[in-house]
Amino acid sequence: MPGHASVRVALSASLAILLAACSGADGSPPVVTGEPPTDRVPIVIDADFDLSDIAAIALLLRDPAADVRAITIAGTGLVHCQTGRLMARYLLDELGSPDIPFGCGRQSGGTDAHPFPDAWRAAADAAYGLDIPPQAESGVPRDAVEVIRDAIDDSPSAPTIVTLGPLTNLEDAFTADETLADRVAAIHAMLGTIDAPGNVFVDDLDGDDPLEWNAYADPSAVTAVFGSSVPISIVPLDATDDVPVPPDLDDELEKDHQAGGADLVYELLVRNPDRLRPELGQQLWDELAALSVTDPDLVDWEDATVTVGPDGRLVADEAGKSIRFASSADRAAVEAALLDGLRRGQPRQTPFAVGGSIFVTFDGTSCSVTGASDQRGGQELRYEGPAGTPSGAAIFGIRPPHGWDEVLALLPTYQIEAPPPEWLVEGPIAQDSLGLGEAVIATGSLDEDLAGVVCFTGTWPDVAFTPGRAFAVGGGVIGPA
Repeated sequence: MPGHASVRVALSASLAILLAACSGADGSPPVVTGEPPTDRVPIVIDADFDLSDIAAIALLLRDPAADVRAITIAGTGLVHCQTGRLMARYLLDELGSPDIPFGCGRQSGGTDAHPFPDAWRAAADAAYGLDIPPQAESGVPRDAVEVIRDAIDDSPSAPTIVTLGPLTNLEDAFTADETLADRVAAIHAMLGTIDAPGNVFVDDLDGDDPLEWNAYADPSAVTAVFGSSVPISIVPLDATDDVPVPPDLDDELEKDHQAGGADLVYELLVRNPDRLRPELGQQLWDELAALSVTDPDLVDWEDATVTVGPDGRLVADEAGKSIRFASSADRAAVEAALLDGLRRGQPRQTPFAVGGSIFVTFDGTSCSVTGASDQRGGQELRYEGPAGTPSGAAIFGIRPPHGWDEVLALLPTYQIEAPPPEWLVEGPIAQDSLGLGEAVIATGSLDEDLAGVVCFTGTWPDVAFTPGRAFAVGGGVIGPA
């Protein structure tokens, strides 16, 4: 498979490759309506604003080969409309694209819909910890169908719709105006699985069920869109399984996050370190979909003919829809393209800054804490432990009305494999896993008023805890206990 370390390809080549990706297996031209393509590919983004979506939107907004005409929010996905509109307004302002229109669709899917887990939706509705100031949206909140229709009408050539969530908004748009499908160049979707295990683990479902969340959330919408005449390419789990989130992505971005997209993603990783944990199965789902719009050689493409099952699974069927799907991805090339794409363009309007530096030293018996926590948000944890023994330190936020005394009472009996109580919120964790005794640095978010430090020795899950001390977040200098 050819690999590319950069998405900076010639525009003419990018467009030729993009159109070829939608062509038939015999190399015949794709079905593209409207005027001939312009120098930049007109794009409408439809997303449900998970962490992967936000990174993908940043990539597309700064991609010189992409002309983002509108953003719509899939209300049947993760974020609800109120927060989704605030996030859209915030992202567009932060990344220097305030004039791009946006809107939100309905928040209930069809009768066969499966809502995302409440905990996931709550995290999205909290904007993943982003400090979004109060802001007035531009005019009356708009409906996604209206935004999609106007974007297609106003596009200089037939646009490509890039979907990063459930397909509810597209179903509604094509139902409201039957001529829209004839004026869309293609649909490029992060959706489904062909041969890879599924990623839906609710009720009695597991990876043996070939189900992917964007399709499972609203299966009837997938059926409706696949029943249209629009050429469809999908980036399914088959390809995204090849590109896990690099566990050192935050470290790489810390070296250079001056550009707006890099800074935004760096902040989100600082605030949501679970995105970096390989054991949680985090992939570059929507990032790969965004990158492969204008650099399709990052993945291998194959043709398939499928129908949509009642639960959203894609089933091989010669009587179904002919689509193009990404069967695999070049991990090294994708990671390079991701960093290159995020580091394009100007800084964001309000750059992210780490708000405090907390120093923890541990000699095997005493867990000492000093430093300063001068604002909420990103905190740097610098840890140094004993040589010869794997060890580390973790900072936890403590939600009221709970206090440090409850943490001290919990530690002697706490089982590391059990989930922590809801009132204990994970912050930065620094681990000297090899026992080198050298300084280790980690960053993370602290959004509670009270936090505490716990040192540990051993390797997960066989660890022993030594409590440090509690401190007030944003309380200034942390002196010795």
